[in-house]
Amino acid sequence: MNLHDWMKNQKLTDEKMAERLGVSRSAVTHYRSGRRMPSPQTMLLIEEITQEKVTAQDIMKNLRRVKG
Repeated sequence: MNLHDWMKNQKLTDEKMAERLGVSRSAVTHYRSGRRMPSPQTMLLIEEITQEKVTAQDIMKNLRRVKG
């Protein structure tokens, strides 16, 4: 499951998820949209908070390729 869908199912805002993770709201927005990969520590917290319904592999699958 991707982070966006999990948060939607939980009715959880970016701001509330950011508080749980100890990151900024914009960081959660980037994780959810696939624009940024969380740090390893944050990824472990995401897995814990979501009870492993969202894994590092799920987030990597959702990463968008950015032309640079």
